Amino acid sequence: MDTRGGRLSLVRGGAAQEFTVTLRNGNSTAHRHLLVAFQMEVLVGEPGDRPGSGPGFLLERFDQASGAWRPDELRVANDARPLSLYTGGGPLAREAVRVERYRLRATAGGPTGSTPVVVSFIDTDTDRKAAAHVLLGHSTG
Repeated sequence: MDTRGGRLSLVRGGAAQEFTVTLRNGNSTAHRHLLVAFQMEVLVGEPGDRPGSGPGFLLERFDQASGAWRPDELRVANDARPLSLYTGGGPLAREAVRVERYRLRATAGGPTGSTPVVVSFIDTDTDRKAAAHVLLGHSTG
């Protein structure tokens, strides 16, 4: 994972911040449907922070084929979603590398606080994680 400064520092109603996720497959298994999934826990603000009143965040993935940003799912919850509920994802051949571009924006009515974004790599054909998840540091002010 790569982002300017190593973390996302968002401002409610401010500009989106971009980051990339690089998928590197080993030489043992080709994936037909490898999904990059995002989740963060509900933000608990600091004393004096204003509570949110809107959807909170907008995650988008850059679609190279069309050259446009498309909405992607950011799950905000304090529990784990069963892997069998995930669908989609793209192919990743053995020994292949794929870089995906994303951007995250905090909406004007969203919450403030700090919690990492959990990034998971799920083989939706087998309902298993293809790799350990990684954490992307994040705060919204």
